[in-house]
Amino acid sequence: MASTITHIKRARTPKQKSDRREIILATAKVLFMEAGYEGFSMGLLSKRAGVAKGTLYLYFGTKEEVLLSLYSQEFERFCNNIVVGISPGISDTDFVSHLYETSLSDPIFMPLHARLGTVIEQNISVDALITSKRIMATHFHTMVTELSEPLGMSFEQTLEALSGISALLTGSYDGSSDSVIETEALPEDVATFMGYFDMKVRFEKNAGYILQGIRSSSR
Repeated sequence: MASTITHIKRARTPKQKSDRREIILATAKVLFMEAGYEGFSMGLLSKRAGVAKGTLYLYFGTKEEVLLSLYSQEFERFCNNIVVGISPGISDTDFVSHLYETSLSDPIFMPLHARLGTVIEQNISVDALITSKRIMATHFHTMVTELSEPLGMSFEQTLEALSGISALLTGSYDGSSDSVIETEALPEDVATFMGYFDMKVRFEKNAGYILQGIRSSSR
């Protein structure tokens, strides 16, 4: 691998640098899917991406800066995908289900989302934080604008609803666990109790309450 790194041409033009950055992020996504947050390192990334470690640090100062940039890409994709397929008058149940399925359709979005405020953003520069937040705010506000009419809510109501649902999504994901036991094999009372903590059920039910509460508060 070291010889591969030696023979890679240095990125000199803005386009070459942009292309190199995209290669690094594409490699980072695969590495994160394989290794998770704990196993992800700048050393592994430099080897996988075929760039010297010193070169990697010219693009990203820490592994958290890599993951923040990766999350920003996934967040933009998430916002775009939420809007796709939404029609005027969509029911709260269908909207919440669509949002839930979209959040889990990308294998790295929720693992990054759950660590965003507590880990990733705690280990980056203030400048990197400001830049990323402004980019994400643009995508978020565009999504809110696109969803206001289909949901039958004002911009402010939709903003409040999606902010609350985002926090709920994080909490639901943090508290979830993948059970290896088939509930059909359990006594009914035990299966019912375990169902109380099912991520999908818990999220969709409480997200519906958020939408209903915001609508009722404006009457």
